[in-house]
Amino acid sequence: MLVFGAGDEIAGTVGGGKVEAKMIDEAAKSLGTPGSRVFRFVLGKTPEDEDGICGGVVEYLIETFDKTALPLFRELSAIVGRNEGGVLVSLLAPGGPPRKINLANAEQIGRVCTAHQQPLDAKGCGVQCTPYQFSEDAVAAVKELAATGNPGIRVSAGGVEAFVEPLAQAPTVILCGAGHLSYYIARYAKSVHFRVVVYDERDEYANHERFPEADTVIAADFEGIFDRVHIDEGSYVVIVTRGHQRDQIVLEQAVRTKARYIGMIGSRQKTRLLLQKLKDKGIPSALLDRVYSPIGLAIGAVTPQEIALSIVCELVKIRRLGDEPGTGHMSLSRQEGSS
Repeated sequence: MLVFGAGDEIAGTVGGGKVEAKMIDEAAKSLGTPGSRVFRFVLGKTPEDEDGICGGVVEYLIETFDKTALPLFRELSAIVGRNEGGVLVSLLAPGGPPRKINLANAEQIGRVCTAHQQPLDAKGCGVQCTPYQFSEDAVAAVKELAATGNPGIRVSAGGVEAFVEPLAQAPTVILCGAGHLSYYIARYAKSVHFRVVVYDERDEYANHERFPEADTVIAADFEGIFDRVHIDEGSYVVIVTRGHQRDQIVLEQAVRTKARYIGMIGSRQKTRLLLQKLKDKGIPSALLDRVYSPIGLAIGAVTPQEIALSIVCELVKIRRLGDEPGTGHMSLSRQEGSS
């Protein structure tokens, strides 16, 4: 959360309630002098406890910056704009000025986090730079964090505590089809921080006027779609074209990619027939078993808006919790064994 001025302007949240109000007040008091402080709250367990009844412990890091930090924040803004990954290391030095280091990739993480004889070069540093060294386990944890984009972690860095948080790449939803479902899926997906690519063969549907929130809109034939759209482990392919023949064209290409999620609209009968057709063409069952169809979580959706919501809910579930064997998929092996 960012706090400006006298605390009367904020952006973001750190949980709300009385504890957040205290942090806003403390941040406002700190403005004007660069500094770093850690606040610790033991949350109560009775209604009479001022800080809440949830139980547990929460810690907040408040850092106050002056204009000397602008280069670092410009760099972070550029990284986010380019959708690049990395991690931001905050050395916890209560009472002292903020010390931050931006690490762009695993190689840099390994090099910088083990530096202890020479000061870090200015390019990788924020307000101040101090030589330090992570243990091998800590370096591994930081690399894992950079790769997955999981929540931040606190690690020990050569006697100095550090908070490491990801500059995660936003996962990308590729909407194959630009009809009424995609119209709503794009909006919901963007609101929960997915990048959105819309792909359709019809110019009158695939355009930025119809999809103003989309990062990319492509109007082209579905043959060779993934020659035009980059697919990696952070990609979520949603197949909602205007007909089952086009669905099959896209699905046959999609199952050969590294996409984390492949979902196709349709009934169980349609899914069974299309998967069998692809199996008959020689596509291994292991690839076909990756397909989520019928698509979306079972929330009793009826309207296009509700169906789109169920689909985006499934995308969030896969993103945050991963795949759960036996759920979501309609594999050929289970189909053949059912009545």
